[in-house]
Amino acid sequence: MRNVARLVAVAVVGSLLPATPAHAEPYDTRLVKTVINNGNPIAFGASGSITVPVTVQIAEDSGGLATVEAKLRSFGGLFFAFLDGPAGHNMTCAPVPATMFTCTGAATIGMGYVDNTSAGLPVQLRLDGYAYDSGRYTLLSDPADNVLLLKRAGLVAPEAGTGAVRKGGSLTITGKLTYPDWNRLEVGGNSYYSAAYAGQPVSLEFKKAGTTSYTRVGTVTSAADGTVRTTVTADASGTWRWSFAGAGVVAASVSPDTSILVQDVRPGTRR
Repeated sequence: MRNVARLVAVAVVGSLLPATPAHAEPYDTRLVKTVINNGNPIAFGASGSITVPVTVQIAEDSGGLATVEAKLRSFGGLFFAFLDGPAGHNMTCAPVPATMFTCTGAATIGMGYVDNTSAGLPVQLRLDGYAYDSGRYTLLSDPADNVLLLKRAGLVAPEAGTGAVRKGGSLTITGKLTYPDWNRLEVGGNSYYSAAYAGQPVSLEFKKAGTTSYTRVGTVTSAADGTVRTTVTADASGTWRWSFAGAGVVAASVSPDTSILVQDVRPGTRR
């Protein structure tokens, strides 16, 4: 249906545009710069959806772009996604200055767009359409502007019992590291299967109550089932989280945080 709509839109646009003048240059539209996902890898996990912003600068001396059909695709894999919007008009373009256009758009990526063969491959932007002089163009992002498609690791929030411990006592914190298998669905089909990610370094980080930044407390290696576990001394109240720096086709990830209240040993006081 998407392809049919696109062909119809192109046909209509072609009927509205004037005939190509004899001096027209069919390929005078030039892609100057492409920014995909703010220059960061596209990291998708096991479920839900993500928005990937795209911005391009296009040199065009005929007065503008009549249609823009933009899509993201991977090299060698099956990843493919049109940018959001109607066929032939899925980017918004503005002249800056008259012969240079900045076009913006976004692609919404969810389950069904990704597969294991695409993980770790670069993602390219392709633009097709017509300029105001009836010249048809096909533009491809420069390889230097392409970004990688990666799997987002799953990290379970730290678990440490009841959420309260006496100051100076031992605090055992656990968690789990997984990565999505984009070719296998969980029962029910609402998410991809989360496989254990064993043998990976995972850091435990702490943010003391009243402060704004996390400090790394230590690093542990995930077990065969993906679990991580360590014991620390409870010195102050605050929040804990697990952090994974990424490896191979799996992107960096940070777990949700968990608040732990540390109680002073003196009756009636807390810390």
